Amino acid sequence: MPNSSSSSTAVDGQQGLRRRQPTTTTARDKTPEEPAQDNEKPVAEDDTQNKEQRSRKQEAVESSEDFAKFDATDRMLSLALTLLCAFTRLYQIGKRATVTWDETHFGKFGAYYLNGTFYHDVHPPLAKMLVGLGEFISGHNGSFDYKSGAEYPAHVNYTFQRAFVAAMGVFIVPFAYRTCRFLAFGRAAALLAASFVLLDNALCVISRFILLDPPLLCFTAMSLLGYAAFAAQRGRPFSKAWWCWLAFTGVALGMVISSKWVGLFAVALVGLCTVEDLLAMYGDGRVAAREQLKHWAARILCLIGFPLLVYISCFAVHFALLGNRGTGDFKMPSTFQALQHRSVVANQPHHVAFGSLVTVRSHMPGFGLIHSNSTLRFPDGDAHEWVAGGMGGKQKYNWWRMVSVNTTWENDTSPITHVADNSIVRLVHNGTWHYLRTGRAKPYSLGWDRRMFVAGNESSSSSSLWDLWKVKIVSEESPRPRGQLYAVTTTFQLYNAVSGCLLQATRAELPKWGREMSELVCTDANATRSESTLWNIEQVRDKRFKRARFWTLVKRHLLRDIVWINREMAISNNKLVADPDRYKHTESSPWTWPLLLYPMRLSAWSDTSIKYYEIGNPITWWASTLCCLLYPLQILYWLVCWRRGASAWHPREFQRYWDTTKLLWGGWALHYLPFFLMGRVTYLHHYLPALYFALLLLAYQIQCLVRWYLSPRAMWPIVLLALLVTAYVSFVFMPLTFGSGEPMNQLAYLAWLPTWNIHKNLPGF
Repeated sequence: MPNSSSSSTAVDGQQGLRRRQPTTTTARDKTPEEPAQDNEKPVAEDDTQNKEQRSRKQEAVESSEDFAKFDATDRMLSLALTLLCAFTRLYQIGKRATVTWDETHFGKFGAYYLNGTFYHDVHPPLAKMLVGLGEFISGHNGSFDYKSGAEYPAHVNYTFQRAFVAAMGVFIVPFAYRTCRFLAFGRAAALLAASFVLLDNALCVISRFILLDPPLLCFTAMSLLGYAAFAAQRGRPFSKAWWCWLAFTGVALGMVISSKWVGLFAVALVGLCTVEDLLAMYGDGRVAAREQLKHWAARILCLIGFPLLVYISCFAVHFALLGNRGTGDFKMPSTFQALQHRSVVANQPHHVAFGSLVTVRSHMPGFGLIHSNSTLRFPDGDAHEWVAGGMGGKQKYNWWRMVSVNTTWENDTSPITHVADNSIVRLVHNGTWHYLRTGRAKPYSLGWDRRMFVAGNESSSSSSLWDLWKVKIVSEESPRPRGQLYAVTTTFQLYNAVSGCLLQATRAELPKWGREMSELVCTDANATRSESTLWNIEQVRDKRFKRARFWTLVKRHLLRDIVWINREMAISNNKLVADPDRYKHTESSPWTWPLLLYPMRLSAWSDTSIKYYEIGNPITWWASTLCCLLYPLQILYWLVCWRRGASAWHPREFQRYWDTTKLLWGGWALHYLPFFLMGRVTYLHHYLPALYFALLLLAYQIQCLVRWYLSPRAMWPIVLLALLVTAYVSFVFMPLTFGSGEPMNQLAYLAWLPTWNIHKNLPGF
């Protein structure tokens, strides 16, 4: 981070951006003992040269404002940028009156907060709750389901809902300007950087719909602003401004990770800079140990504690707002579902007896309920063996009847005999009427343990001891005695009576012939208490018992539920992989993003439709890519020069340059490179947070190049020229940003590259 943003070094910071020039020694600078040289310049000529150098330095200082100041001129520029950004984000924002692109997901999720319906998604809830807030303010009642391509009805003020989300996209431009002023940008360079963000068509069009990207970009920009401002207070530790900006950074980090998990890249950036700062402080013998401990404590509180507090609070509000049964409650533990309004889990008996119909749930997230089906068979198994595995959701083939070892099956008219600890039971599948069984065969996907399947029945001679399971109660969550099996609240294990193996859920998925169920096995490692071997009864059907009041039996465990839902989110996110047999024109690989090879259609693409195209400003996009790719080579070259003693840098000047550029380049790298390691499907808009850092770095490099090789007076003309070119190119592509109703063949002039599917469908699209 920059060390030069404090007011005491602000003026030096301006001149520090000019590389040190070789100086000559005059006669007045020599000591009396130093002999004069024959080729020494006359004193008058030397005085003139020094005067010219001082004049150029003064020009550099006067042309580059105090970085630590944010005066009236800066406020006016920031306001003007904000108004311009508001225009570009809001102009004709309601032009397309149908549900567009991912509005079908996030508009629907926002409506769920209005009607309290619980749902499951791969993203944390903050940005979606903000979408819901916009819908609430607009007067929406949550009844519209945001079906893709559907016409918005008259009672849904979709224009306001889009504008509410777009407002968060507006703030990234003033945030960019203020951030640049903290990062040793002159006023001209800060204006250029903010204008690059303002005039990028991709950043603009992504802010014009009901999506999560505007809040994500806003909070990413907030995080960078907060840390840049905090670093500017480094010379005044523990002052009021120091604490405020540190706390602001922590809250912003909490907000960005509470919107999307890619916000963790911003956390990583700030974390790495913080660790570097603390290690440098540790190596500085002038800083007392007590002072260092205070710095560590402050950063742990604000940069770890605050983000965690924000993240947990968002989920607490999320759970509080979604109190009704919904499409996603099956992903949550049985105890959570038992407290949801209108939940089938809350509307059932608590007791379980021999003869009860039950569903059995694993305590391992992602597995779901034990399931079987008469159509599912192992390709390498017996023709009379059916697959048993784990499947999410409540389906009719999830039900099992719990019977004793007697030859006659009990039912809900039999005398009540409760299932207790150490009871021996058989589980009879309610759809196929076969027993849940294990044997000596190995699992299909794993090379160890024992396969689970269903086979045999009451009337067949194939019933055997492999069907018998011993119930071992592990814990009881309700106030009732532990020795008896209850629905929802009892955690238990199942041991096979023959082999002693332990029923275990796994994360291994069966192929398509097994409907991609999670494989169920019986492990010989029967001494474990792993969550994969823990089970509970989720639902019970038995008319011999009355319905229980589960709100008196179960308590909400906020942290446990947050951990569970985050693990389910991670599992769902990992399943978002590209289908190799089905290519979509919206998908693209990370290596193509900086090159802008495959922009993305956001709507139906016909001659009569309103068309939106996610394409960046090609000039700034490609220039920022070149800047980011050359930066490591640039630093390497200077380090080699420094090692050879040929560097023109003053150490303090280079440190100042390095602190600013490493933050911006590091932000670009951390927000871009990890996508190469991800197996999930990727889209062009995933590059936009990285683009934000790249555009700021581009503007800073332009400032440095001008001051190194040109007069400081050339900065404003070059900035104005760059702005004119950027604005012109942005204007050229604005029809696809604001929505174009022209026929496709009339848009052919915008296809600068053959891979841009603007006016025709390309192969593979």
